[in-house]
This record gives sequence, C-alpha cells and structure tokens, in this order.
Amino acid sequence: MLRDIFLECNMSQVELTVPRSYAELSIKQVKYIAHLQLSGETAENICTKCFIGFSGIRPVAKVNDIYFFVKKKMKGFFSMTSDQVAFFSKKMDWVNKSYAGIQPPQIGRYLPCDKYMRDTNFIQYLEAENYYQAYLFKKEDVFLHKLMAVLYQRGEKYNNSRIDKLAKYFKRRPVFEKHITLMWMVGLKTYFARKYKFLFARTSAEDGEDDQEALPDMAEIINNQLRILTEGDVTKRKLVLSTNTVDALSELNEKCREYLELKNKK
Repeated sequence: MLRDIFLECNMSQVELTVPRSYAELSIKQVKYIAHLQLSGETAENICTKCFIGFSGIRPVAKVNDIYFFVKKKMKGFFSMTSDQVAFFSKKMDWVNKSYAGIQPPQIGRYLPCDKYMRDTNFIQYLEAENYYQAYLFKKEDVFLHKLMAVLYQRGEKYNNSRIDKLAKYFKRRPVFEKHITLMWMVGLKTYFARKYKFLFARTSAEDGEDDQEALPDMAEIINNQLRILTEGDVTKRKLVLSTNTVDALSELNEKCREYLELKNKK
C-alpha cells in the first residue's frame, strides 16, 4: 500500500538543484564536507551524502531497490532507484578533488585573505607557497600552522613577523579548520594553474625529473621568480615583494609565455 502511494506521487516531475563547484558552496556546506572527509567516509558515501543534503531531499523509506524521499516545500513523496541515486551522486565527485573557488571560513577572530589572494602582496603568496610545499613533503604540522598564519591575515594588514605567534594559536584550533585550509590551498593551486598556464606548466618531464618525492628547492624557485621580476636589479626586490600577487603572477606568466615562444622559434 505504501509503495503504491509513493509511486503515484512520483509521477509528477521533481526538479533537484545541486551546486556544481566549491565556488557555489556556503561556508556551512564546506565545513560539512570537511567533517565527512575527516570521519573516514568513502569518497562514494561523501558524494551521496552531499547530493542528498545539498539538493534539499531526505530519505524516508526503502522498498527493495527503490528509495523514497521527501523534498523541502514539496508535498508528498518521490522515488529513485539505487542506480539513479548512484548516477546523480557521481555528479558530485568534484567535492573530493576540485577545490578551486572554496570560501574559507573565519577562524576565531581571524579573517582569511581573499580566497584567490587578490588582496595580497607577492611576499604573502611566496610565503604561503613555501609553507605549503614544506608541509606536503615533510608532513610536519608546524608548517601547516604557519601556512594558516600566512593565509589568515588580510592582505593590507599582512605582517610576516607575526607568523610564529599566530601559528601557536592555529595549532590549538580544531582539525577540521586545518583541513579546510589545506582544501583552500589545493584549490588555489588549481586556480593558479588554470589562470597562469605558462608559469605553472609542468616541466618535470622536460627536465627528466621523475622523482615526485624530492623536496623542491623553494628558496631557489622564489629567488628565480624574484630575479625575473627585478630583471637582476636587487634594488627592486623590496618593490617586487610589495607588488600585488595578481600583478606579479601575471607578469611572470607573460614572461614565461614570451620565453616559450622564443624557444619554439629556434
């Protein structure tokens, strides 16, 4: 009897709307995903829970291979087979791998810089990249805390002399907040790779460097970038470091493009 009522209600069309990227998520939704990832849920289960949660539906019963749902602001019930649920959930797989556009939350009284670092100077970007790479390769939490200390300073108020002090504060924060910072940084790397494709083009294959475990020499990388922007004039170093991150990366990207064009003409 219950099944017949459900199926009759399911004859009408049900429109479900879900986000398509992190740029469309609220901070509350970002926190929800972080908690799911930290709880040990499988990637498949995380996608399913996000599909159900973000589409505003709620499961109420299951009969054989059919799930029955209620939807906010909708009368009655509707149904989907397990295959249909799996199909729509698969479209949410970006929640586990594509973090570009994520909006980081406020942590305590500390506000993050712009999610794309558009309000920062080049020195803040360089130091964030430095600590991120150090954390990835050394797996020491101190570098994650320092990364948070860099990113959780509004660009116009950035002061790198505060990093050690702020890192001690972020060390005491909940794990999910640290996890979101890593999600944010991964998303930033993806965003920069798309926006500045010449600057961040993969070169390991060209150079014959296949060792992914080798710690990159960040000091050399940073100095090379500064050398390009200052054109070898060390007196311009301070000016370059105070340049807006977007302007600095755009200029580096353009110089890399010009270099590649000249190289291909030879």
